[in-house]
Amino acid sequence: MKKAIAGIVAIIIVCIVGIKFSYSSNLGSMKDNITSKKSSNSQITFNAKKGDKVKVAYNSSVKEGTLKLKLTDSNGKAVENFEPNENSLKQVPLDDEGEYVLSATYTNFIGNYKINCK
Repeated sequence: MKKAIAGIVAIIIVCIVGIKFSYSSNLGSMKDNITSKKSSNSQITFNAKKGDKVKVAYNSSVKEGTLKLKLTDSNGKAVENFEPNENSLKQVPLDDEGEYVLSATYTNFIGNYKINCK
């Protein structure tokens, strides 16, 4: 009986560990709600390997000004631009190993944005 219980516990532990590692880890997220004109730049960085794919969920609403949501590689090359005033999810393949920057740059901006990278 004790062996059966130990076996069941071991199976449960393996399942829990498997589920935990099957979900993508969160590489970073940013959000802001700007109610008066503001200009700024926010960014997060993460490291990736060549051939990795990241999922980027984004949502923004521009009432005034400009908003640029962008993913760039370690050389400053734009990998992906994310259109403002959209609620979408993109899977982005990464061609190089190194550091990537997800940025939100806005000028005379009123509105909100949320971007999450996994």
